[in-house]
Amino acid sequence: MAKKIISLLIVFALVFVGGYYTAIQLIPKSTETNAGPTYATKPVTRGDLKVGVNITGQLNASWGGSVFAPKPDGIEGSVKYVVEEVFVKENDEVKKDAPVMRLSASNLPDLINENNKKIEKKYEEVNDLLKMLGNKINKNITSISEVNPNDGIVISSPISGRVTDLKVKEGEKISDTLIANVVNDSKFKITFKATVNEFPSLQKGQKVLLNFSGYEGYYEGVIKEINANKVPHTDKISYVHNGIIEAENPGLIQPGTAVGISIDNNKTPGMTLSYAGNVDSYLDQSKIFLTGFNVSDSKTYLATEVFVNDNEFIEKGQAIVKIAGNDVTEDIQKDINTIKEKLDEVDEVKKGIANLMTFSEKLMVTAPTDGIVSWQRYNVGDTFEASATSDQWSFEILNLYNSNQMSINTQVSDLDVNHVQQGATVEVTVDALPGKTFEGTVERLYQYNENGKVIYNVNISVTGGEGLRPGMNTNCFIDAGESLDTLLVPIEAVFEEDFKQKVEVLKEDGTVEAVEIEIGLMNDRFVEVLSGLEEGQQVVTGSSGDLMPSQSVDKSNSIIPGKDK
Repeated sequence: MAKKIISLLIVFALVFVGGYYTAIQLIPKSTETNAGPTYATKPVTRGDLKVGVNITGQLNASWGGSVFAPKPDGIEGSVKYVVEEVFVKENDEVKKDAPVMRLSASNLPDLINENNKKIEKKYEEVNDLLKMLGNKINKNITSISEVNPNDGIVISSPISGRVTDLKVKEGEKISDTLIANVVNDSKFKITFKATVNEFPSLQKGQKVLLNFSGYEGYYEGVIKEINANKVPHTDKISYVHNGIIEAENPGLIQPGTAVGISIDNNKTPGMTLSYAGNVDSYLDQSKIFLTGFNVSDSKTYLATEVFVNDNEFIEKGQAIVKIAGNDVTEDIQKDINTIKEKLDEVDEVKKGIANLMTFSEKLMVTAPTDGIVSWQRYNVGDTFEASATSDQWSFEILNLYNSNQMSINTQVSDLDVNHVQQGATVEVTVDALPGKTFEGTVERLYQYNENGKVIYNVNISVTGGEGLRPGMNTNCFIDAGESLDTLLVPIEAVFEEDFKQKVEVLKEDGTVEAVEIEIGLMNDRFVEVLSGLEEGQQVVTGSSGDLMPSQSVDKSNSIIPGKDK
């Protein structure tokens, strides 16, 4: 029992002694404290204040566009491209005009040959059209430069002979395509028949003697044709062989005249054929037509000049009639225009050949701008085919990121969002490129709601530079404004009272006075003072009155300014 009492007395003693010393430590000695509150102060200074927001984000490259193989403009047919060399790979950085791929066109010789054949064919078509036009205007031409539509048409005789059946009259409208007949009556053609028994005595090229009714004597002729195949005679009893004889006209022998035919036996008549021949036609005669024109009541083709008369003998090439009028001019001009169009087609094909000849010079593909290769379509040995009418994606060979213009998509807090304005400048640094700074601009600031929380997104464009790559981490300082050579106070000195911004100013007598101020820009350290303070004044940033009972401010550590400050 005595031992328990002694143990309790010892415990009570220890508690009492410990409490006493603790109380001594908590209550400061009167010699170590100031009689009144002690103030921590900072002077009102003048300087520059820059305000902004610091955020982070990843770099995104802008799409720089596609790089295309040269398009075969002006070239007919498809070009077969072959990839000969590739100078880049994905994620490589390339400079503007640097080679990225060398191509070849394996079928260029075939295309050139095909186009040359097209030119030949089109020239044939042109020549045919020139011939048709020449026939139309009755003139041999080799070029449309030889034709004047206003000259009209002069129709000439294709042979020497006598004009018969002249259909045109000077000053009148042409109403029929037949203009006249021109007959060379110096020779004629006789049709004849030989019996089966007479046929063996006759042959092609054989001379015969002709006797015309009303003419004395015999005239020489030549068998030009005799058919070896016998045909039924008109009497439907016997068979005959048909033939043709040509002879000189002894005078005014007309078609339809009957003629006796004998075998020439040394200039004397031999065997006479059973059937008389008949003068069928003159050997050389021509009907003259207005060709190539649609003669109708709606067309006005005028015989402006008639140069011959009926039964007049004319020479080959001699003019018969001149035909003119607006419709004639218009028709001829249409033909000229058709030929011009065809010649234009020839020129286009020639241009195509010229394009083919120079196309190989374009097959070294270069980068259109600085960038980073994001996608490559072909490798060495690959082939593809496209024509001038193919869509542009048929020529796409790779894509580039635009490393000169990049972007950052990130978020800003609700505390800082008011400091971010569209168009604000941004100072961008990159973790991977220490010591380098890049320029940026706030392009867009927008917000959206996600799970009940408002998210503030900011899009920053960055002027790129060497070394920048998509995915790099960045630190961005968004400039919210600055004020130069202005009054500044520490942010902890400013407080709000009655909806007014104030600071406490420590006066020379050691008392403080609350002063209302007008503030401007602020950051996490300083506040700009627009009015209410002067440079050098001391503003209170803390007071011993705010200390816990156990805290004290030693006189030797007092930051109350002396008179020498």
